[in-house]
Amino acid sequence: MKLSKLVVAMLGGVCVAGAGSAQAIEWEAGDWTLGLGGNINAFYTVTSCDAGDLNSGGTTLAGLACGTAGNSHSVSNGLLPASLNFSAKTHQEGYDIGANINVYYGLTSQGGAGSDALAFSTVDARQVYLTFGNTNMGTITMGRNFGLFALDAILNDISLVGAGPSFSASDPGHTTLGGLGYGYPYTDRLAQINWTLPTSGGLSATIGVFNPLDGVEAGGGKAAGHGSPGFHGKVGYSWQGSTPGMISATYLMQDVDLTTGASSQIEGWDIFGKVSLNNFDLAGYYFQGDGMSTLALGGLVFPGFNEATGQAEESNGYYLQGAYNFGKTKLGVNWGESEQKKVSPVENTRVTLGVYHNLTSSLTLMAEYSDMESKTAIGSDDTSAVNLGAILFF
Repeated sequence: MKLSKLVVAMLGGVCVAGAGSAQAIEWEAGDWTLGLGGNINAFYTVTSCDAGDLNSGGTTLAGLACGTAGNSHSVSNGLLPASLNFSAKTHQEGYDIGANINVYYGLTSQGGAGSDALAFSTVDARQVYLTFGNTNMGTITMGRNFGLFALDAILNDISLVGAGPSFSASDPGHTTLGGLGYGYPYTDRLAQINWTLPTSGGLSATIGVFNPLDGVEAGGGKAAGHGSPGFHGKVGYSWQGSTPGMISATYLMQDVDLTTGASSQIEGWDIFGKVSLNNFDLAGYYFQGDGMSTLALGGLVFPGFNEATGQAEESNGYYLQGAYNFGKTKLGVNWGESEQKKVSPVENTRVTLGVYHNLTSSLTLMAEYSDMESKTAIGSDDTSAVNLGAILFF
């Protein structure tokens, strides 16, 4: 089972197991081919928290998921917000050129505690970019798009079309955590200029610059990153045959200036691989990073830097995933772990079990159970979540 061509194109050209295939609408307008599509999803989630030693609502990701002790109920988006995606492409004077505008929507109201029928959800233009190139030069991408670092990790997570762990169950936003903070950090939406070289024999490569991020310092300060651009790159290799698969690796680097006047870096590397054998899909991921929390580049919830010493946070994480496909149904399990070692030491572990059934080629029904644990120097707490929902691609 593969994700629709729409979402494959939207998220970077990587096929993701777990949803039915659907086609975006395309029509001709002069020399242009225009496309329109999107998705709508909704999940009923029950989150339960065992406060343990840290007390619910503490500084761990598991505590964040609860907010209050006991159970929390919500109806909200999964890891993917709803979206409306527009594309335009043509061939002019030897070049393939294109434009993409992808806008994302939330189900729940924003800006206060809990949902209110008289409040409003917000709209997020995550992807606005142009492309041009040909078979000889490759492709240039310019605009706002998902980054390269950790992209394959989230694209291939079984919870991409589901929900996985909640971020804030008592006041859900436009997305859940999925495996963010539990095996991989968020790839983020970056203003960037990339060059993807022509593919040769299954080998691919992309290099580029991105608008630098400001890091988060312990104490709430901002580490300015705009003294120089950020750089990232990715190489990958894919193969077909009786056991098709792929492997990829990325690297990211950016200088930052701390409020103390010292200099530091956001830096990271990762490796991802997957393989299919008969009806089984196996995937694995590992990353190491400096100046980033387990959740995000530069820090989010947890800081990326120590304001007093200038020490960059050191983080690492990994996940192992297996899935079995039979008919229109997939059974999957993801086990992931992330760890921070320097500024805010914490270890987060997640196990997600999921059942995903293609009721039609466009509509997938699913159920997931996730168990999460966070450990710090003073103890641990636990969270579990059950998600029941559906996602429709059009």
